[in-house]
Amino acid sequence: MIELVVALAAAGVTAWVFRRRVKQRADSAAQGDVIKIPCLLRHPSVEGRWLRGRLVTGPSGTAWEPRTKAGAAVSLPEGLRQVGVRSPSWREALKINGGSRIVECSSLEGALLVAVMPNELDYVLTALNNS
Repeated sequence: MIELVVALAAAGVTAWVFRRRVKQRADSAAQGDVIKIPCLLRHPSVEGRWLRGRLVTGPSGTAWEPRTKAGAAVSLPEGLRQVGVRSPSWREALKINGGSRIVECSSLEGALLVAVMPNELDYVLTALNNS
């Protein structure tokens, strides 16, 4: 019984922290500040691998900020434009969050995919359309 109470308390605190971060990001975006959107990137130069990181967007443009060593050598390609938005397939949902949305992009280097949670989707679409 005690374990259940502790688990529910931990889940409540975690949900509160995530909601707080989303609200802070929304406030920063409304003010025109630089925001960092957590996402996964599937770059054409790294076949078959999702890279963890953040899409950094602001008045000066959009850039990729990696969270792992594998993504450190990757940057957003030239000529990047959004082509479509879709839910992940069942195979993709095994590697990424099944509740996320995938933004399909085309670039001079090839197809690029950005997986992001639905509450952050508008920021990614705005950043890609402004870049």
